[in-house]
Amino acid sequence: MAIDPATLKAAAKMATTVLSDEKGRRIILIACLIPFIIILLVLSSPFAIYFSVLDGQEETISVVSELNEMKRAFRYRIEQEQADASVDHIQTIVVGSEDGTLIDNTEDVLIAYAVKYNVTKKGAVQIAILSEDQVNKLKQVYQDMNLMTISYETSSKKVDFTTTDDCGEPVTKTKTVTTTTKIITIDCLTAEEIGAVYGFDDVQNRMITEMRQSGYGIMMVSSDIKTFLTRAEIDEIKSHIPEGMVIENEKVVEAAKSLVGKVHYFWGGKSLSMGWDNRWGKDMEVTAPGSSSTGTVRPFGLDCSGFVTWTFANAGLPADSIESTMGHGTTAQWNVSTSIPANAAMAGDLAFLATPGTRKVNHIGIVIGRNEEGQIMVIHCSSGANNVSISTAERVGFQYFRRPAVLIN
Repeated sequence: MAIDPATLKAAAKMATTVLSDEKGRRIILIACLIPFIIILLVLSSPFAIYFSVLDGQEETISVVSELNEMKRAFRYRIEQEQADASVDHIQTIVVGSEDGTLIDNTEDVLIAYAVKYNVTKKGAVQIAILSEDQVNKLKQVYQDMNLMTISYETSSKKVDFTTTDDCGEPVTKTKTVTTTTKIITIDCLTAEEIGAVYGFDDVQNRMITEMRQSGYGIMMVSSDIKTFLTRAEIDEIKSHIPEGMVIENEKVVEAAKSLVGKVHYFWGGKSLSMGWDNRWGKDMEVTAPGSSSTGTVRPFGLDCSGFVTWTFANAGLPADSIESTMGHGTTAQWNVSTSIPANAAMAGDLAFLATPGTRKVNHIGIVIGRNEEGQIMVIHCSSGANNVSISTAERVGFQYFRRPAVLIN
């Protein structure tokens, strides 16, 4: 399969001149993106094979295998640092990860690689054929986007201990104990972030946006992330709530709207308070790792997934069932819901910015209906707005819509 890079380059340039014409914009995007998506469909298949000439001989190269090898090498480097026996404590911080798990930014690496070398730059080459040089460039992009830094912190404190003297009498002595903590900070960049480093122009940044909106990232998801729930899985999730209890969509929306404009965004902020939590608004230190706000003091509130959890608890889900029925964090909330098309989204459904673990700082909101133009309206707790607010899903960038098992009859 061969793609003419000149065609993609021309289409990308034309896209910036027709953005005000919605019909023209769609035509250009279809012409530009479909070939790329087709390639990625093949790339994501277990049968995907790319052909190239290496050292004068034809060999087969699987892009998926190459990327998996890069991920394995990166994880191995992390594990080696975590096995350091020369320090007293080791702390691993994954920037932008709610639960500290490593972010797989494969989708963003592919987008950045395609934009940097195969879409809008002069000398672009066919994306479906990888030469040895292209493989090396892909590796370089991966390395540029998956960073690990090491730092150390030492602390000392005086400790009293008891020993015995030559006469067998107890003697209390004081000694200074120094401990060293090794801090491993991992930052898996998004395509937008590496674009700023690479100096992408407006055309390239537009292509990042459009490629991301194509939705092919769902194919990069790890096997422990659920796309659809089976009937058995839905029933198992619902078994954790009292028999006969029905969670009403209207109650979910009512609870969510009750916090609009009242609660600040707070990284790691969770609450199962029934009604108003008296901690909200009080200055507290952000202790959850992984955010640029970690260590700062700001008004306590909720993060995006904490807002969802609080909402469903206040819509009737028993607090002791939350762990199994809604979960804490965007990954857990994704896995207790099932995929639905955007045109089927209704009040109470969940909206996600990205599939779990594929980019840092994922975001989640709750669908509350549609506006007069038919656009999906979502309520969410956002760091940008710094409180609970309502917006269109498109404006926030929500791409995936899912129905919680507890709302499925």
